[in-house]
Amino acid sequence: MARILHKLPVPQEDAVTFVREEMVRVRAFEVVAWVSLAPRSVYDPARLPRFPVLLDTGHTHNFSIQEQHLERWAGLRTENLSLGRGEVRHQGQRLTLRAAALWIHPNERGTWERVAGRPPYRLYFPEGILVYPSGTDFPRLPLLGLRAILTNKLRLTVDGDRGLVSLRSGPWWWPFA
Repeated sequence: MARILHKLPVPQEDAVTFVREEMVRVRAFEVVAWVSLAPRSVYDPARLPRFPVLLDTGHTHNFSIQEQHLERWAGLRTENLSLGRGEVRHQGQRLTLRAAALWIHPNERGTWERVAGRPPYRLYFPEGILVYPSGTDFPRLPLLGLRAILTNKLRLTVDGDRGLVSLRSGPWWWPFA
């Protein structure tokens, strides 16, 4: 069992966070996690830049990111990612999936801050990720979708009473406390 996100707060009002010196607006009720992304062959996430993603169960793909965020935040170019398996249609365009490795960083309980000394959790995307080309405004922030949670057999818990989200791997009966 791996505790990935532990009692991650869901903002009740708009908030801001920073990627390097760039201010990023987070809207109320958006679940923000921090990830690192690399070509599939890279296995050392410790040196990779971290950037925010929205955990979005309404997004039916694994992971989607704008090309500009891929370059500015992950330090990657689309052509540095090998081809994934398949294509996706979006607004009449055919977008080729790209192979990539993604790590989600565990948070300090009750905050957005990363747990120091705990390694990130690797997510696997057999088909690949979706990189939207320059000139598109979707997604506003990178999206980690429901397919990623299901494919990686993760357990997502939303505590609506306290406004907290938890994510873990492991059997359904394992206690979350």
